[in-house]
Amino acid sequence: MSEKKLGRFDGGLQIAKESWTILKQDKEMMWFPLISSLTNILFIVAFFYVLFKTGSLSSVLGNSNEVNSNIIKYAVIFVYYIVSFFISYFFQAGIITIAHARFNGENLSFKDGFKGALNNIGKIFALSAISATVGMILSIISEKSKIVGKIVASLFGAAWNILTYFSLPSLVVGKTTVRDSFKDSASVIRKTWGETIVVTLGVGFFFSIVIFGGFVVAVGVAYMIGKVLPALIIAGLFIIFLVVMSIISSTLGTVFKLALYEYAKTGVIPNGFSSSIIKEAISTPKPEV
Repeated sequence: MSEKKLGRFDGGLQIAKESWTILKQDKEMMWFPLISSLTNILFIVAFFYVLFKTGSLSSVLGNSNEVNSNIIKYAVIFVYYIVSFFISYFFQAGIITIAHARFNGENLSFKDGFKGALNNIGKIFALSAISATVGMILSIISEKSKIVGKIVASLFGAAWNILTYFSLPSLVVGKTTVRDSFKDSASVIRKTWGETIVVTLGVGFFFSIVIFGGFVVAVGVAYMIGKVLPALIIAGLFIIFLVVMSIISSTLGTVFKLALYEYAKTGVIPNGFSSSIIKEAISTPKPEV
């Protein structure tokens, strides 16, 4: 008799619960998405300030057909892409470093996780440059194409995101080169295809439901009170709630991604996870030789 397949919500809830057991032991992992978000905000502010001060903002936001204007525009967008990817990958690498140690019975600090990311900074930058290049190409195709071209660009972008889903864990944990990380990620995707995408997306779906529920409660309470000041306080509390939920969701998603990667590569269930939830997401859990 086959086991009942997990639905998107149930799978997301179960993944969140088991990833949470890991996070409770290494709460410092939540600093990484928080610092990543703050760094990204500072970068965006500084980025647009420089564009404004140098007079390049009009070239980026405009639709000029001049060659020089387009060169400046695409160069600026490429810089934005590469820095954004780098910030995201770098701090995810910190989470991966600590989670990997926890799976193997070790207890690392935030400093150790940051050091782990620094040790891979060259490969992280190279991965960011490649991702930025792909993103730039897809952006140009989408901008210059009609509806069919935009659809093709969107589909290729989705395929690229799936293909490289495990590239960062491969770089940090598998110690692969950037080139080999793509092959490694594709290999793991073949093993985890199917339920993996549905169940893993369930984590985001689960937290989306939680956030929506918080929003409904906040609006309901503000409406019943009916006064401006309390409503502003409630709005501020909801924003804090939204930030906290986003940080937790991001951290748990990265932890579970690493758990899937390690099981697909070794066939060993990572500490803190039950075999049912991991095997539910793996189609053919055979360790590589």
